[in-house]
Amino acid sequence: MRLVRLGLTLCLTLFVISDLGCAASNLSLSAARESLRSHPNPARDYGEALSRFQKIQGSEGPELNPVCLSILLTHGKRTKRAVVFFHGLTNCPEQFRELGRTFYELGYNVLIPRLPRHGVADRKPENLTPLKAEELRDSADTAVDIACGLGEKVYVAGLSAGGTMAAWVAQNRSEVARVLLIAPALGLTLRDNLRSQWVMALLLPLIPDIQTDWYYPSAPTHTYTGFSSRALGQLLRLSKATFAGAFHQAPKVQDVALVTSQSDDAVSDFVTWQLMGLWRKKDWSVSLRWIFRKRCKLNTT
Repeated sequence: MRLVRLGLTLCLTLFVISDLGCAASNLSLSAARESLRSHPNPARDYGEALSRFQKIQGSEGPELNPVCLSILLTHGKRTKRAVVFFHGLTNCPEQFRELGRTFYELGYNVLIPRLPRHGVADRKPENLTPLKAEELRDSADTAVDIACGLGEKVYVAGLSAGGTMAAWVAQNRSEVARVLLIAPALGLTLRDNLRSQWVMALLLPLIPDIQTDWYYPSAPTHTYTGFSSRALGQLLRLSKATFAGAFHQAPKVQDVALVTSQSDDAVSDFVTWQLMGLWRKKDWSVSLRWIFRKRCKLNTT
């Protein structure tokens, strides 16, 4: 029932979009860019990076699922390469634990931060309701800052909501050598139109929150059972800020790989390619890309 309410609310939101609403959305682009600017403060060495991660560990309380705590796999010193993995909405660092271990065995220092408001043991979608785009921005900034002390070169990858954060990193953080976007949630499939996405970014955080109850018995026990419409709106705010930056300048990261999946019916590939187009206009190109067809489903658990 909540899913139906969410669909009806979003449809109503889109139907009431007027020229005035679109104009207001365009004017808010500059505001989005300003409010979600990067505040880089890279760690100077391995010791400082470790100290900053320990502060994150100290802030993660007993209300969290033990497997959802932020993960740091380190060789005890700064290595040639460090990688950051951002997990998806409603998920937690456990999503990338196995892949992180693989990269660790290849010699990387690996950081898998827990996204804000994620990983609570009760798995309730309402945990996401207070989420703010500023928190996602700060989480991305902090992860890159720490990674700068973990490796001589820093790589960033993100899935879905984590892909939105990774795209923001690509636009804003020159310290990163390469970014991998995996089915980034830069827009919702409800409307393949940038203005509509931006209006949703304005309205979803303001309207009464709707938590969906997409519960799958086979879903991993470290994930939430649904999501929050307000959290989706905040995620779209971060996407909007990334677009706002892309309108003005080339991305700070010049090496980006993109993975999309046609089996993912939640995120908009159209919106993703709009961002790619903006970046290309700034004398930039996607270095690699893969498109998974519907028959080749990604395991995102």
